[in-house]
Amino acid sequence: MNNVIISVIYGLTIGLALSVDAFILSLIYGSTFKHKRESLITCFMVGLFHLLMPLLGYFLAFFVFTRINLASYLENKLQIIAFIILAVIGLMMLCKKDNDKIYNIRNYLNKCLFAFSVSVDSFLAGIAFTTINHIHISIVSLLFFTVSCIMTFLALSIGKKTAERLLKANLDYYAGIIMIILAIISLFI
Repeated sequence: MNNVIISVIYGLTIGLALSVDAFILSLIYGSTFKHKRESLITCFMVGLFHLLMPLLGYFLAFFVFTRINLASYLENKLQIIAFIILAVIGLMMLCKKDNDKIYNIRNYLNKCLFAFSVSVDSFLAGIAFTTINHIHISIVSLLFFTVSCIMTFLALSIGKKTAERLLKANLDYYAGIIMIILAIISLFI
């Protein structure tokens, strides 16, 4: 029973901490959405990635990182990976055209890239959880899913409402520029 309580505490607190980046980027990303369905699909994808990434990190830590020293190799590459993902999302937002066909392959790819970029830290958390004896990774991952879905949906809704009410403009261009600026900043953090 204590292991379940510890897992719930870790799942909620770390889930909230890991969802902060998803929340902040979703404020920008949500300002470009035209339909509520886009928000629902995006928050589900972010939640799904937050569910799968810690599981993947947890199990890969047992099988790969203990036998091959990939951790030191990947550590230096994470900034470049973050830059590439955010820059691609920004460029896709700059090139986004207004049309009612919002569910084509490119939009799904954009949402998957977004979800992946805000859940990479969950992968690293999964690796860290291998060092904690009293963790049920399935409980923690389910809580990551729930918390990130809720946080992302709230931020997407706030971003969409802000764009609709205050600005009344198509913010794809500006959101794309902000994403590219964040990509450049990520190189130096």
